[in-house]
Amino acid sequence: MDPIEPQPAARPHHAPFQFTLRTLLLLFVVLGSSLAVFGTFGIVIFAVAVALAIHHHTDQSKWSLVQLVLIAIGVICLIGGLLLVGVYREHRRSLTCLHKLTEVSIALESYRAFFGHYPPVYDTDKTGKPMHSWRVLILPFMGEEPLYKSCDFTQPWDAPKNKKLLAERPFVYYCDNDPGANRAGSTETSYLAVVGPDTAWAGANVAPDPLSRSILVVEVNNSNIQWTEPRDFSLSSIEGNDSTSRSPPLSSNHGRDEDFFFIYDRSYGVNVATADGSVDFLRTENVSTDSLRKMLQAGGYTEEVRAYSNNGDSAGRRLNWPNIAALAVWLLSVCTLLTAAVRSRKRCRP
Repeated sequence: MDPIEPQPAARPHHAPFQFTLRTLLLLFVVLGSSLAVFGTFGIVIFAVAVALAIHHHTDQSKWSLVQLVLIAIGVICLIGGLLLVGVYREHRRSLTCLHKLTEVSIALESYRAFFGHYPPVYDTDKTGKPMHSWRVLILPFMGEEPLYKSCDFTQPWDAPKNKKLLAERPFVYYCDNDPGANRAGSTETSYLAVVGPDTAWAGANVAPDPLSRSILVVEVNNSNIQWTEPRDFSLSSIEGNDSTSRSPPLSSNHGRDEDFFFIYDRSYGVNVATADGSVDFLRTENVSTDSLRKMLQAGGYTEEVRAYSNNGDSAGRRLNWPNIAALAVWLLSVCTLLTAAVRSRKRCRP
């Protein structure tokens, strides 16, 4: 009788990853929630989740549970890191706008200390035509003396030679939260002097006195004013009767902030620089046109207004439920996908 030849051990059988209707629906939920939580980067997260599911479907390791726990910890750390980066980025942008206006205010004070008065809102030619903005005149006091010397003061700001200076806009002249001034290639400014007959900067060549209760510069969103252009925020434009100034509306992008988990309800308003060298947050929420006009007049920024504005900068926070719900759906769907992959593997073992 012939001896029985030993047979090779049969390989474990794995069923292919089944794309049933249930699996396709689960994959769709994972993809949608990944995009909701991570944005366009969610496509990469989705691909990683699917790859892990396929890996666990075919893997024969006895440590699958440990692997899942380690993966879960890694994913949680990744999410936490990404969210912290997002929170830091938003907070940094708001602080950067405040710091930039502070540098502008310091330059104005340095100019006043050197010359004994603030710069004019703009210089003029012999006929009284505006030539260059105060933002050009204070450049030497911002460490931008070479840029100042590059300006031809015998020609207006929009002369061919001086127009080349627009592309060299100092970074302190725009707010990072200003979509108009912060876009690529923009030469706009976010910081404008408050001008008009009743303001601290009353006229072209009339320098304001250092009144501690006067607002000199305001932060304006989408100003459409070039940083060298001798044009600023006209007080009369608040009432809508100034058809010649083409002044932009008083606005900013600091109305409401949010990170992934919370929405911060802040009072609407703008950052302002005052004649005492400080920078404050001026609340414009629920303020009438007449009251706002008085706030911006010379001496109108009283201590009561200053206390009201700064104390109302942050009114509280509330949960960002859409983001939290998206994160919960993402975690649940990914865990369901990985669990289904492991269970299907176990069912297919001989």
